[in-house]
Amino acid sequence: MSNADSEGPLSLEERWQMCKVQDDHKASLIEDLFSHIAELSDKFSEVKMELKEKKMLVRSLFDTDDKSKDQIEKLQNEKDKHCFAMVLVDGDCMPFSDDLANNQFLVDLIEQGLEGGKKAASLLRLAVFDELKAVDPCLPHHLQLAVRVYANLKGLAKTYTEMGIIPDPGVLYDFVRGFNMWNAMCDFVDAGNGKECTDEKLKANFESSVSDVHCRHVLFGGSADSGYARLLGSYLDNDEIRKKIILLEGPPFAQELAEIKDQFRVASFNRVFRRQKLFNNIKRKVSYNITPPSTPSPNYASAAARAPSVLTRDLPVRQQPTVDSRTSSLGQVLRNKAGQRIDPPLDFTHQEFILMKNRKLCNSLHLLG
Repeated sequence: MSNADSEGPLSLEERWQMCKVQDDHKASLIEDLFSHIAELSDKFSEVKMELKEKKMLVRSLFDTDDKSKDQIEKLQNEKDKHCFAMVLVDGDCMPFSDDLANNQFLVDLIEQGLEGGKKAASLLRLAVFDELKAVDPCLPHHLQLAVRVYANLKGLAKTYTEMGIIPDPGVLYDFVRGFNMWNAMCDFVDAGNGKECTDEKLKANFESSVSDVHCRHVLFGGSADSGYARLLGSYLDNDEIRKKIILLEGPPFAQELAEIKDQFRVASFNRVFRRQKLFNNIKRKVSYNITPPSTPSPNYASAAARAPSVLTRDLPVRQQPTVDSRTSSLGQVLRNKAGQRIDPPLDFTHQEFILMKNRKLCNSLHLLG
């Protein structure tokens, strides 16, 4: 019997077994497919959930961003609603005056008393608003302007009276009342007669204003006082605050201030402030007793009195001291209550004083008395 005959056709059972094996492979394949599909479905669900969460997060961020923008806008509006500019003036070294259009002479606002004070406040506010509009085109129309002038009123009244600008201290006090009455935001304050009272009040208000987020600008008037150089110098490296500050020029800047003033914006209100310092050339009044005659010793003040006049406008002539009629005669020497010899009062002009001072023959304290 040959091998072919022995192998013969497959029996039905063998064929069935073969079919079963194939079916098992198909079933296994299908099961694997279902498992893979289930795995992919789980991953898809996870990705879908993550996407949904991210969409929700993005939507939330957009909503938060919109709310933040609304809050920022609201805060900005509130900030602008309460915005203000502060004007701080040292009244001891920034004297008020009215520079007329012809610029030939000065009429002091101080000597006009109550009306002069009102005019000073009005001119100052107008000048400040013009300056702010020039430096800040987007200036809110509702900007509040606060003006604070600090001075030693007692000392200032004495100076103005002795210089003959006002007949008595009451005129200055009337000026202050007029200044305060003109506008609710204008204050002329008596800082007291302490040495640094005015400086300390100005410095405190200055530091408070420049750090206030509602403050758009600070206009600072104290050009003749070198003591403010240190205060202003501390803000030179802070551009945000430095740009807020505007220096007001009245009398020439003191040396220390002149060295840093170019770092700030400078404004001159010639119709409001004097361009020269106040000079008080009046000696303190003392009681005189007359002693026997003797030759008085020469001094620089007498030289100043003999200097040629270069002025057209003199200071008021001072009254001569009253002397005892029993001893009054030419060549007699005046003495004070302590018995000390003193020079007789001298009549001289402001320009004569400046002429002698510029020659630096002696210290200012000797010239001023």
